[in-house]
Amino acid sequence: MKFLQRLILYSGLAFALGLIGQADEDSDEVLVRALKDEMQRSLDELQIENEPRPYFISYVVNDGSVSLVHSKLGATALANQSASRNFGVSLRVGSRELDNTKYIGGPGSSSVAITFPLTDSYEELRRAIWMRTDAAYKQAISSLSAKKTAIAQQPGLEEVNDFSEEEPFEYVSDNSVASVDIERLTAFANEISAVMKGHPELQETLTLVRYVTNTRTYIDTDGNFNRLVSSFCALRSHATAQAEDGAVVHDYVSIFASNCEEFYDNVAEIKQRHEELISSVLEFVTAEPIRAYIGPVLISDEASATFFAQVFGTRAGATPRPISEPGSSTLFGRLRNPFMDKIDARVLPNFISVVNDPTESDFDGQRLYGSYVVDNEGIPSRRTELVKDGRLQALLMTRNPTPDFDKSTGSNRAGAALPGNLFVSSSESMSEEELKQELLMWVEDSGNDFGIVVKRFHDLSSVFDSSSSEGVAALTAPMLEGNIVMFPTLRAYKVNLDGSEVPVRTLSVSSFSDSQLRDIVAVSDTRQAYNISNMFTPTTFFSGWGLGLGTDFISVVSPSVLIEELEFQGSGPSHPSLPIVSHPASE
Repeated sequence: MKFLQRLILYSGLAFALGLIGQADEDSDEVLVRALKDEMQRSLDELQIENEPRPYFISYVVNDGSVSLVHSKLGATALANQSASRNFGVSLRVGSRELDNTKYIGGPGSSSVAITFPLTDSYEELRRAIWMRTDAAYKQAISSLSAKKTAIAQQPGLEEVNDFSEEEPFEYVSDNSVASVDIERLTAFANEISAVMKGHPELQETLTLVRYVTNTRTYIDTDGNFNRLVSSFCALRSHATAQAEDGAVVHDYVSIFASNCEEFYDNVAEIKQRHEELISSVLEFVTAEPIRAYIGPVLISDEASATFFAQVFGTRAGATPRPISEPGSSTLFGRLRNPFMDKIDARVLPNFISVVNDPTESDFDGQRLYGSYVVDNEGIPSRRTELVKDGRLQALLMTRNPTPDFDKSTGSNRAGAALPGNLFVSSSESMSEEELKQELLMWVEDSGNDFGIVVKRFHDLSSVFDSSSSEGVAALTAPMLEGNIVMFPTLRAYKVNLDGSEVPVRTLSVSSFSDSQLRDIVAVSDTRQAYNISNMFTPTTFFSGWGLGLGTDFISVVSPSVLIEELEFQGSGPSHPSLPIVSHPASE
């Protein structure tokens, strides 16, 4: 076994050095050689007396840079650039049938991530790798011992292997990242933020532009090696105002590109998006408050993408149940995905199907940022049919098997199985106008005087912007109760029986359970693509990914959907007081 691992490791190294040696020989070759040499030494020599050696080790290094600009009303508030490198080690002892992972209550995780030297010194890299591997091994030994004890004390526990065996995959991307001129990026941000000058109704505005690059090097003892080079440029602007009673109105615009040159080439279009942002905020300053609503709801435009991202961000991934001490109640146990018990059951109407396909890079000419080649465990991405004609066919997997699935789907993102590109399709549909008429028919049947159309939900960043920790607390409650988290509305309209639409203030979904997914009664015949960057799921929230700290996206291609009944609650009567003196720009 050790000979086979050594052969696999050296074969992978030869492939790696052959592909990257021509590009950036000095730094890349030194790094890979240091990773390989310390990994091999650990396989051969890392052992506490009477304890097992590691049977699996993986190393990952992320070399990243961030160029960040904050601008307000045409003036620079912040501009800086930074570079970082972090190193992660995942180490397993025992066997694929039973190892140190998936245990709650031990001394800590044997998957360790730390900052890493920015040097190309082989000796310093080896030292840093050695120290973290040693720490991970000691934690793994302690966890395995405690896990075996916990299992012995709980006869009848479900027996599932801890780690799958997969075909080795080697990949080195051939793209490179462009450098960015921070002065030019700053000038661009200032030009865009200046669009919001001259509007005294707006109390707070901010334009944030960031350019992020990353080179990810991954190697493991199963023969996987990949080097991924990526970059993206992101712009996010938000604006706030107050209604006459003090209620805060908030909206934002987010734009993404693979590099900042795409922004520079489309300044006029981006300015127009900001004019639309201003119009939206001013429109909702006079929005009508609604105390409560129970009835049919049409979810359209970007709101549809957010809806499906939240549903399948929470429900699409299979997570094995962790082992814990007898009688202990863990947070992870309460967060178990209920879809794991619904394979072959109907989870959506029989006319809706859902596919996750991160191998697709665009839809109707729009780039899908949820696309990726290889996941965090070195496994290639692939197409997975999740729901067919309303019935759940499969779930996304990492290399941690479950009772129903024993192979990875190449879906490890942020440490858990998460979708990349979600494609929602329907065998029955109608035009957008017919869908609105269908809404009004359901409204009449429900006995209501009006229906609700949601065109945009908040995302996690806007929840922080608008309501800080109170809004986040409202989101965590349904998650801890096992329900699907639904963001408050950002752009919602009351639709009267004559078809006229009136903007309404923020509404919060009282609760949304799995069974309500079957209450979708109709969908549109057109689909739109949106890229969602700030997800809110148990994994992404607790890992920081959902706070906008990562660079992963979920892209959703979906139609508008009509739901038979949702329950909303309006915001309370308490609002911040208005400023005593008017905005200086009003003079």
